[in-house]
Amino acid sequence: MRRFKSNSPLLNGLILFLGAFLCILTLHVNVVNSQTVHSELASFRPVEVWRPAHETNFGKRYPKDIYGRLVNNAPIVVLHETVISAADTIRVFQTPHYNEDDQASYHALITRNGTIVHLVSKKNRAFGAGNSVFRGPNGPEAVKTHRIYPASVNNFAYHISLESPADGRHNGNHHSGYSQAQYKSLAYLVAKSRIPQSRVTTHKGVDRSGSRKDPRSFNNRHFTSLVQRFSQVNNATTVSQNSPAFFELGPSMPVQEAR
Repeated sequence: MRRFKSNSPLLNGLILFLGAFLCILTLHVNVVNSQTVHSELASFRPVEVWRPAHETNFGKRYPKDIYGRLVNNAPIVVLHETVISAADTIRVFQTPHYNEDDQASYHALITRNGTIVHLVSKKNRAFGAGNSVFRGPNGPEAVKTHRIYPASVNNFAYHISLESPADGRHNGNHHSGYSQAQYKSLAYLVAKSRIPQSRVTTHKGVDRSGSRKDPRSFNNRHFTSLVQRFSQVNNATTVSQNSPAFFELGPSMPVQEAR
């Protein structure tokens, strides 16, 4: 049997050939996997239903604060979790609350199986985060729309909540987390909103009272990755540095926190 020397041109050529073949094979597998994921996300359409909140639990978005100053805050997304079941959450929001202290709502709720439940139109102001402020590149942003209650992000926020798992129906710091179906529907909804990820935050992130923790046990890396993939599927136009407005804004002015 013929032996090959370690520096044999034939052996070196064979090694180079096998290395190139493996690289091409790996690239082909990655391309196939990428195309499969792309195709899956491109055809993804979650179930969406409309369960309107009672009119006492939301309001209109204001073009001016209570001091008469024009407000032009770009929209933000605020992520929440329900703590209670989706059915109970919907029931609360559909119940008339004439006492302002009891009024609350989200724009959308995502159930454990990924169903998106729309509760309040994005054109309206959901009562999802009282006494709140968004701290971004433009500095602190909040708008005071009520003479008694503190300034908040509600006037320019898109509130989306995830239904908590069964082991999360408590006020602890952790639970088992959210389903893959919830993450996909959430990423789909956020990408569709065209609000840039730099303006996606959490209830905990905007809360000024220090009492909010939601959404607990949230996998932000996985969520961000899914949003980027949905954005690529939609020709990279869903996540833009130019945020869409919920309504026609007034002339540009420095963004500042209302007193």
